Amino acid sequence: MLPFYSPKPYGNREQFGQLPSSMISNTPVVVIDHAPEPDHAASQVPSVVERRTTFVRCSFELVVGDEEIADTPFASRCFYVLHPSN
Repeated sequence: MLPFYSPKPYGNREQFGQLPSSMISNTPVVVIDHAPEPDHAASQVPSVVERRTTFVRCSFELVVGDEEIADTPFASRCFYVLHPSN
């Protein structure tokens, strides 16, 4: 997992830089957890999931029923479990 990684731009850095790309390429299992509504996640996740070096082992969506976040874009979550495609 890439905990606390946010695909949105930070200063003048690219959204999806070399560090996460290298980590994904060199990790036996990658789990991506993101909220599908914010544009920055929706635009970045497909480029990670569709990499030729990985395949999606499974994916699922869930909706968190907590009243505190029910009306926010973060109540809905998508998960992908990626493995190397070798």
